[in-house]
Amino acid sequence: MTNFKIPTESEFIEADGTRYAYRKFGIQDGIPVVFLVHFRGTMENWDPNMLEPIANTRPVILFDNKGVGETDGLTPTTIADMAKDTATFIKTLGLEQVDILGFSIGGMVAQELALQEGDLVRKIIMAGTSPESGINPNPEIFERMNRHGGTEEDGINDFMFFFYGQTETSKSAGMASLQRIFNQKKVNSSEQVKEAQLQAIAKWAKQKPNHDYEWLQNIKHPVLVTNGVNDVMVPTKNSYILTEKLPKAQLIIYPDSGHGHLFQFPELFAEHVNSFLDSNSY
Repeated sequence: MTNFKIPTESEFIEADGTRYAYRKFGIQDGIPVVFLVHFRGTMENWDPNMLEPIANTRPVILFDNKGVGETDGLTPTTIADMAKDTATFIKTLGLEQVDILGFSIGGMVAQELALQEGDLVRKIIMAGTSPESGINPNPEIFERMNRHGGTEEDGINDFMFFFYGQTETSKSAGMASLQRIFNQKKVNSSEQVKEAQLQAIAKWAKQKPNHDYEWLQNIKHPVLVTNGVNDVMVPTKNSYILTEKLPKAQLIIYPDSGHGHLFQFPELFAEHVNSFLDSNSY
């Protein structure tokens, strides 16, 4: 089997006045899987140990959405607008159908994309994410996400707290993943991205009275929902809500892990993604 390496240089494509940066690799045939990254992340924030096994079986597309990383423009302040920009990028590539892997805020965008452009999407993986008006984390999480300043060590400590469990096994696997990501990082996101995404998340998280997540019934796509057993960023209860309310959802919960379960178990997660995307069960 060919082992595809992740490109280190980006390609660019113009769409509606925005110059989108992306990297495409993996096998050439088949339905591509488009990755939608977490809060403040760029396309360089994916663990290569998770990406490469997926690229060995299908085309993989990483990209920076509007205003993020190497893509110009301003990041919008709603999940709905982020989904519209995602659809614009995908269509501009000339793709008629894709699979979507959305992690954290990327999973929120994936839900909106499925509602806006149902025919564009075949299957969805929603990792460490929540429905609109889902179960919110402890307020301390938002305070730590929103604080300014601090040292690089503070940033690493926050990341480890947000993404991993407090056991030695989880923290050790998390640091190993973080090192793999650091080894490929060249571009970071701006303060504008942070502020816009925080606004978008706050609007998404706002509680609605007397609702039962009925809009999730309109996402008819096969969905794989994944999370760690104790996600402090996006409480794991949200994954159960998604699985219960989405008509064609299945759930995998990873042990001894949290938000960053897909990086803590990169090869196992990739195996589960490939199995789900290859399945003809639906």
